[in-house]
Amino acid sequence: MGHIYRGLSLANELYDNEVIFITDKSSQRVVNQLIEHSYPLQVYHGNEITNRIISLNPNLVVNDILNTNSSYINQLRDVGIRVVNFEDLGTGATAADLTINELYDRPQLSGGNVLWGYQNFFVREEFENAVPIRFSEKVENILLVFGGTDQHNLSEKIFFAIESICQELSIFIDVVSGPGYSGYRSLARKMESRKCGRITHATGVISRIMEKSQIAITSNGRTVYELAHMNIPSIVIPQHEREKTHAFADERNGFIPMDTYSEGKTEIEIRKLLRNLITDTTYRYKLFSNMQPLSFSQNRKRIVQYLVNLLQ
Repeated sequence: MGHIYRGLSLANELYDNEVIFITDKSSQRVVNQLIEHSYPLQVYHGNEITNRIISLNPNLVVNDILNTNSSYINQLRDVGIRVVNFEDLGTGATAADLTINELYDRPQLSGGNVLWGYQNFFVREEFENAVPIRFSEKVENILLVFGGTDQHNLSEKIFFAIESICQELSIFIDVVSGPGYSGYRSLARKMESRKCGRITHATGVISRIMEKSQIAITSNGRTVYELAHMNIPSIVIPQHEREKTHAFADERNGFIPMDTYSEGKTEIEIRKLLRNLITDTTYRYKLFSNMQPLSFSQNRKRIVQYLVNLLQ
């Protein structure tokens, strides 16, 4: 989902250009759901995409597909197409005109065409008018959010792991799930009788929920930057090894990082961490203060200017 949202944000800024989205058949449903006919969408089998792109004769191709290979990138550049990649650690990263790896603060590859670090992250449009929270000694709301697909069903596992603590301390739990989360209906049924929480399954609303949350528990993707932008101290659970390499989520930026999710072990540890974060106001204020200097509102225009410069 984060890849699609970023594409939409860039497309909206490039309003005086013709923009076409291309995806493979396995991603068609969710891409179509999020784009909602705002832009043309072309869908192909994976092995067709390169030739289809070349046949369109574009001035610029923006790849937001994780690791690319140099063969693919060179095929595009050999016919005069400029190429920008996002979140790319493949061999194509150094072959592109520009690669932006905002989730990696420490360079993973050598190359003068690669930008690294959180200074290159930008928030979605819905956060532009969102109001970062003020510190509150009392915790009233906790947010759970685990990305667009939530592959380990952490929404359900963590909700039930912390439910008793939140009931004891009169704290409400907001669960926000993405369109790719297959466990939504099942969890919604289980939460119907729970007075201490609700699940929201919609796009474009998470900033409003963050505005009333004092703590969050999340996976280690783009959401951590949105939480930092909103000054919300958070516990971070990487869903896989790639997420574990994202170094932004640590105490210096207001986060409590955990190890990659391990069934049973993670639930026990998170109860301890959460109770301490709720009750230790001094520690929570320290994390809050570490987040306050962080803001990502202005980065989008700079990133878009990089693309415009390549087009020109």
